[in-house]
Amino acid sequence: MLNGIRLVGFAAASAFAAGAAAQQTYGFATLPPGSILHAQASVIAKVVQDNSKLQIRVIGFGGDSGILEAVNTKKADFLVLDLGEVADAYQGRGNWVGAAKSNLRTAITMYGFQMAFWVRKDSNLRTVSDLKGKRVPAAWVQQTGVIAHTTAVLAAGGLTYNDVQQVPHVNVVRAADDFKAGNLDILFFAVGAPKVAEVAASVGGLRVLKMDPLPDSEGRMQTVRKEYYYSTVNPAPHIAGFDEPARVQTIDVVIGVGGHVADDVVYEFVKAMHRNKKGLAEGHPNFNRFDETEAGKVQPSLPHHPAAIKYFKEVGIWRG
Repeated sequence: MLNGIRLVGFAAASAFAAGAAAQQTYGFATLPPGSILHAQASVIAKVVQDNSKLQIRVIGFGGDSGILEAVNTKKADFLVLDLGEVADAYQGRGNWVGAAKSNLRTAITMYGFQMAFWVRKDSNLRTVSDLKGKRVPAAWVQQTGVIAHTTAVLAAGGLTYNDVQQVPHVNVVRAADDFKAGNLDILFFAVGAPKVAEVAASVGGLRVLKMDPLPDSEGRMQTVRKEYYYSTVNPAPHIAGFDEPARVQTIDVVIGVGGHVADDVVYEFVKAMHRNKKGLAEGHPNFNRFDETEAGKVQPSLPHHPAAIKYFKEVGIWRG
């Protein structure tokens, strides 16, 4: 456990929020332990605390919906998720039609978040297109943002959920355990997540499925969400399941913030992150891909908090 960071479970989120303000601490909502975003939120919280006067507490939620609701209702202050679901929630589109979360804002853009489908290393499945008729996790009741991710990956292989056996799950951690138990044919998770390494060790190794089997795979993926793109993952000791370079589904990850959070707090949070890439990368290797010059990248579908814009203008990287 990192110094100064308390990990608060989903069931305790409301109680935490009530006491946080009195202690002048700020809630940082993320996914549960075992997910890559929880690991990275913990690193961010430590870096911000070490380089500002802010006190940050990481709160683990079972899925995207809990995270977005917490920040929208001021029970948490910051969040880390991929851009797509946060923007959908703000705009009231996709899974959020009729339930827009108007309090959400962008604080800072981190990097492209990489996701993939894996199979057991001895599997006969080679590409996403081979998943026809196979057991694929679906529904994602708690982690609704994953619906678009997995739908888009299937689309890249020329498939829809109607072409596979849909196995309902609540979130990626539970689905990973079900894959490990032999109840699913594929694992869907973030590249480099600790949970992927755990699963790989327990099943005798993993192999990433080829995710761009068709000439127009990227375009097919973007019909689900235009913010998706491909990026390349190279083999590395901390990344399970990659024996050679492979292209995978990618979307920007942002630190979101509630519109209720005071300007000086947002300014200090963004400043501490932007100026301390070294500390971030020492805590998690994925932060090596954090490009400080793109931290103020305009996200048209999710407006920035005004204090973040102020900071980015001062350091000359705001392009709005």
